[in-house]
Amino acid sequence: MADLATIQLSGRLTHDPETTETQKSAVVKFAMANNGFKEGSVSYFDCEAWGKVGEIVQKHCQKGKQILVEGTIRIDRWQDKDGNNRSKPVVNVRGVTFVGSKSDSNEAPKPQQPQQQAEAQDDIPF
Repeated sequence: MADLATIQLSGRLTHDPETTETQKSAVVKFAMANNGFKEGSVSYFDCEAWGKVGEIVQKHCQKGKQILVEGTIRIDRWQDKDGNNRSKPVVNVRGVTFVGSKSDSNEAPKPQQPQQQAEAQDDIPF
């Protein structure tokens, strides 16, 4: 059995989601800001959503939207142009829940809708 690294994270999108086509499918990438318990403490997370979850994020989310994501976490490692080792966490989003009101983001207020949730169906291409 493989080790498991799961995460639940709530926060707001720092930019509109961007879709990138891969050889097998599309991936939707976005980043979230998560306010910590200590005032002024903010953590930023890069996120990737594949398949149906990615489609929902692309369609319904934009900068400032508050969401809750569930998924797995990995650490990407690379060397920068100066040869320094770098790393960052990346969340592979398996489910998303919309929280807060629609007027919490940068979009114009619209009538309330029931909370929406999406979950992946093991369609991640790796």
